[in-house]
Amino acid sequence: MSEAEVVEQLVQFTNLLLAGVSVFFTVISAYVAALNYFIGSANFMARLLSFVFVSFVLAMLGSIMLGAQLLHDGLIARLDEIREETGLSAAGRAALANAQVADAGGFTVDALVRYGVWGAMGLVIVVFAYLTFVHRWKADVIPVQITTEKA
Repeated sequence: MSEAEVVEQLVQFTNLLLAGVSVFFTVISAYVAALNYFIGSANFMARLLSFVFVSFVLAMLGSIMLGAQLLHDGLIARLDEIREETGLSAAGRAALANAQVADAGGFTVDALVRYGVWGAMGLVIVVFAYLTFVHRWKADVIPVQITTEKA
């Protein structure tokens, strides 16, 4: 695999990461809306099944992201090999710089993104557990009554 192909794949990885974040926020938004409008006032079994379902969806998303993370690590390792063999162009050096320790507390940029994603995933599960089983929801729905008047 050439340097150009590796850099292209790393750019595609960034696109995959952004798509994953988009799906992540979509799932969060849909579940919070569902909690507000019907899950929050449902019986325990319905809330439990809803929580299991959303946890399963987030776990699937997490496993996809884990696979992408392993592929990313392989691409970075290939860039390292190319650097040792023939050297890297400016684009290759820039791509590899994200995997090298920066001034961010001894972490790489890639590691900071990775820890942020996994931390957010864990936090969301804990918050969803609280919102599903502990928080007492009151519907925000304004009652509307339709009346017919004769002219």
